[in-house]
Amino acid sequence: MKRKYFTLGIVLFFLLFITGCGTTKEKTMTCTRSMNKNGIKTNLTYKVIYQNNYVNKVHSEEVVETEAGEILENYKKQVENMYKAYKGIKYYNYDIKVNENRLTSIVDIDYSKIDTKKLIEIDSSNGNIIKNGKIKVQDIKSLYEQLGTTCKE
Repeated sequence: MKRKYFTLGIVLFFLLFITGCGTTKEKTMTCTRSMNKNGIKTNLTYKVIYQNNYVNKVHSEEVVETEAGEILENYKKQVENMYKAYKGIKYYNYDIKVNENRLTSIVDIDYSKIDTKKLIEIDSSNGNIIKNGKIKVQDIKSLYEQLGTTCKE
C-alpha cells in the first residue's frame, strides 16, 4: 500500500513539474492611437505586460510633434506637473524630453512591485482600477479604450 502512494506521489510531482504548477506565461497587450489635428501629430502607445489576467507592468510612450515650439513647452509643463506627485515612488519611472519639434514622454510602472496604496493616496482616481493592490487587464484596457486607443493582444 505504501508503495502505491509513493508511486502516485512521484507521478503527481512530475505532472506538476511538467505543467508548471498551473502558472501561465506573461502576455502582452498593446494599445495605440495616432492623431493629426491642427498641425499637431500625436502617437500614443501603451504596452501592458500581464499574467493570469492581472497587470504586471506598463510601458507607455506618448509622442507629440509640432512645428510650434511654444506648444511643446506648454505640453511639457503640463506633463511634468501631472507626474510630479509620483516622483521618488519606487517602480514608477518617467522621462519627458523635448527635441526640436518632438515631445516624448515615457513612463514605466511595475505594478507587481509598486506600493499601490501610495498611488491611490496621490490620486484617488487610481482606486478606480486598483482593487486589492492589483489591476485587472480588462480594467486597464477599458481605461485606454476611453482614450480612443485600439488594443491588441
